[in-house]
Amino acid sequence: MALLVFLTFLTLFTNSYVPVWMIDNERSHMNQAMDQFGGIKGKVDDLVVMAQVTGRTDLNMYGPVTLGANGIPVFASPTAGELIYSPYGLGNSSVRLNFTYALPTNPIKHPGINDMSGGMIQLYAPNRYYVQQWVAYENGAILVKQLDGQIIRGVPSLDIQKQAITSRMNVSWTQIALIGINSTLAGTSTAGVNIDMIYLDSQSYDNGSKVMPVTLTFKTLYRQAWFNYLTTYLDGVTNINNTGPTKDYSITQDASKNTVTLVLYNVGFFNYNKAIMQMTVNLA
Repeated sequence: MALLVFLTFLTLFTNSYVPVWMIDNERSHMNQAMDQFGGIKGKVDDLVVMAQVTGRTDLNMYGPVTLGANGIPVFASPTAGELIYSPYGLGNSSVRLNFTYALPTNPIKHPGINDMSGGMIQLYAPNRYYVQQWVAYENGAILVKQLDGQIIRGVPSLDIQKQAITSRMNVSWTQIALIGINSTLAGTSTAGVNIDMIYLDSQSYDNGSKVMPVTLTFKTLYRQAWFNYLTTYLDGVTNINNTGPTKDYSITQDASKNTVTLVLYNVGFFNYNKAIMQMTVNLA
């Protein structure tokens, strides 16, 4: 009888209490991962600002990323995670900037800017009790994906302003290029992310009374998140217009190529920052 009572309580514990406990552990780990990726974004942004203020690029920072969720001794093992650093050039994360402008001293010539960069650092959490999730940092944004959808949680450095309906747009864009060695770490421990600023270039382009179309083409595993964010953001810009022959922008997506293309037609002033960051990941 005592054995039956013990087995009943053990079954109740393993079938009811353990799953609830593990759901809480895995959910807490995902919240922690969001905070840690927010820290990575914050450190990159701080490096850009410090380089602009001091003119120095010999700066570096460090941030931890916890790979997995805690388990329950005896009853449930920890849930392992996988951290992937995919620098620019591997093809799964990139952004191409393209625009032309007229030099004030020689408006006949139209030198063009056609710059491409990108890169991504991503944590995959194959949770067994809580929902599986991917958390990533790319192009200055923090993204979260699960099987039923995806969203941008930390917005990129894109700012669009328009003083009046008939005026041109002022656009500012900071393009983050991640370089280094393609790396993957898996387990339940904590990884360290070292962030080194290699280069920062800030340029401003004023096309006088004319306009210069600016095109941003994102290639990303988080296509829907980028499309939804850009659509919502542009809808909220005061005085902007996306209808008729004089529309200010268009945004399209191509599922077959995993791309989102944003074209800004009515740009008068464009402030462009390009930051090159080298990241290395290792076990802390």
